[in-house]
Amino acid sequence: MLVGGYSSSNTLHMAYEADRLGTPFLVCTAADDRVTQHKLKNIFRLNPPVSEYTKGLEEFLLDQIKPVTMSIVYENSPFGTGSAMRMMWFCRENDIAINAIQPYLKKGVTSETMQRILTPIQKDPPDVLFMASYLKDAILLVNKISDMNIKSILCGGAGGFTHDDFPRKTQKASEYLLTATLWSPSDHSDQNKVFNQQFIKRYGKKPDYHAVEAYSALLVAADALRKCQSFTAADIRSALESTHMETPFGEVAFTDYGLYQRQNVADTPVFQITNSRFETVWPQSLKTAEFATPAK
Repeated sequence: MLVGGYSSSNTLHMAYEADRLGTPFLVCTAADDRVTQHKLKNIFRLNPPVSEYTKGLEEFLLDQIKPVTMSIVYENSPFGTGSAMRMMWFCRENDIAINAIQPYLKKGVTSETMQRILTPIQKDPPDVLFMASYLKDAILLVNKISDMNIKSILCGGAGGFTHDDFPRKTQKASEYLLTATLWSPSDHSDQNKVFNQQFIKRYGKKPDYHAVEAYSALLVAADALRKCQSFTAADIRSALESTHMETPFGEVAFTDYGLYQRQNVADTPVFQITNSRFETVWPQSLKTAEFATPAK
């Protein structure tokens, strides 16, 4: 079997090829909705699809922020486009006016590119500026927003905004930024505590959700291989389909719902960066700090 998949573009190609070859493939990070929507019987996914990444953030916005206007900036990858489309629907469903929608090509982005993208937003700042980018672009984008003095509540759609390097490389520019995430280290389950302790001891830094997804996917794969009757594709698929276990990422079980097949369901907490640290501000059960309103 295969375990992995980070970039959605690459993982979609891998998924079609794995299904053609009859090889079970457990995806741990790639988020494009289509990965588990095309009835590929060998494909299982541990992380939620991209259109569900912002569930917790959406709840938080309605409960705490109550925005009237929003602008959206996103890279034109499957991850970025999926995140932006979901946020557009959220705005439509909740009567939030969209001031601007600004996609950008993910290759060759420069400070000048970001300046051009953000100029219309600077002229008409929204209550909330939602962004979907990987790490390098997320750093460039937020630093440019600070340079241009755009006074909006900044929200990231997971991806690069949750990386441990992001607050370190943006410093004050990212202070008070909110971001969706797929996992919170403040989850007090025993498995989560042990994972955190071992990761920090080995690597000298805190894990992000990508690390816990990869580790948990290997636990799920090991469990499936231990309990399957043989190492045929059919038996491995059967073992994965019967998975119901606790991992540091949370409970894992693969189900069919809506347009998805063999898809795990996971919560999406919300981080806020304060003093260059990620603090969990949503849901209430995982809070490590109160939400701090950015100064205008």
